[in-house]
Amino acid sequence: MSALEEVKQELRNAKEELRKAQEVIKKGAMEPAEHTRLIADAITKSLPAQVRDPNADPYGFKNHAEFLSAVMKATNNPGVNMDRRLLPLWSGNVGKAESEFILKAVGSDEARTNSDPYGGFLLPTTYSPDFLKIDPENDPIGSRTRKVPMGSAIVKINARTDKNHTTSVSGGLTVTRRPDTVAATASQMQFEQVVLEAHDLFGLSYASENLLRDSPVTFTALLSAGFNDQFTYHLIKERLYGTGVGEYLGILTALDSGSLGPTVVVSKESGQPADTIRYENVLNMRARCWGYSKAVWLANHDTMPQLMLLNQAVGTGGQPMWQPSAREDHPDMLLGRPLFFTEYAKTLGDSGDLILSNWEEYLEGTYQPMQSEESIHVRFVNHERAFKFYMRNAGMPWWKVALTPTYSANKLSPFVVLEAR
Repeated sequence: MSALEEVKQELRNAKEELRKAQEVIKKGAMEPAEHTRLIADAITKSLPAQVRDPNADPYGFKNHAEFLSAVMKATNNPGVNMDRRLLPLWSGNVGKAESEFILKAVGSDEARTNSDPYGGFLLPTTYSPDFLKIDPENDPIGSRTRKVPMGSAIVKINARTDKNHTTSVSGGLTVTRRPDTVAATASQMQFEQVVLEAHDLFGLSYASENLLRDSPVTFTALLSAGFNDQFTYHLIKERLYGTGVGEYLGILTALDSGSLGPTVVVSKESGQPADTIRYENVLNMRARCWGYSKAVWLANHDTMPQLMLLNQAVGTGGQPMWQPSAREDHPDMLLGRPLFFTEYAKTLGDSGDLILSNWEEYLEGTYQPMQSEESIHVRFVNHERAFKFYMRNAGMPWWKVALTPTYSANKLSPFVVLEAR
């Protein structure tokens, strides 16, 4: 016999015992205590033998705590793994599954909040004026780039080719000492052009007219705020990882070794374990950075435990390389420069988990700032409105290669990353 059939049979038994008890009561006067005992005995007889307890109350519960615990479990999850000793206290359509029974241990003749047809529908629902969201991280680099006015979609900027200092720091010009009457050695300056070409960054969304009309919250404002966050997120990623084709050229794409740009990749230490950052890594990155006094560190949150433990040995002790911020509105410091932990850096062990960058050497031009428009015509027959948000801009490092110092084979760059480990 199935569990459902057993439940049905037990309910039928309970009803029959109760009917017999009621007939006995009707035949003659009976004391209230005797009345209660007779009803309790009738219910107890209908319970399965395995749940009867001669030392417990007539329902088979040893104490009130056990009974209330069973009622609470049954109320939170009606009919699912229900204590079988509660079956006589349940009513419902026995032709349906156990989970559809309605608990009536307290009673079933009262208006109540836990039943929609018997009062629950009358309870009002309200909405808080607050709107919950996770604010994206503050942009630590957008305000640090060099802004370039763009009067047209393409702007060309003349630059001096001066990244090789082995013979000249001025793009090829040289000076020499000359004796009297001896002709001077001529030299010439070399130039190049940096080209910024603006491309569209576009966002599109649709909303039904009914939603716009009926929503208690101004949906258009929510949409605008959401796209503003998304544009900021996208631009940060392009400054770091953009391909340079129809979008920004990111510093982790503009590698000096790949002839795309100036970014220097510092090698890991010999025998360095995977997914680690060592004291020597940070020092070597610092040594390769051009314009360190204006640079900032970017690091993935995964790197924090290791950066916090880096120490510079001083005698038998040490001095931490990482310094926690003493003020809420100031970042942590690493080797004297601001350190921003950000989700946009790569995870620990990947190249880009720790980035050192002087963003004044990164050009960012805006031809059209972010604008928004809406139209009822695009999906007129669908009774929907179209919202579009767009801007036209460009960004790239203006250095095309890293700088070769006069007396060193180690190139310098405003952008330095650590090799994958």
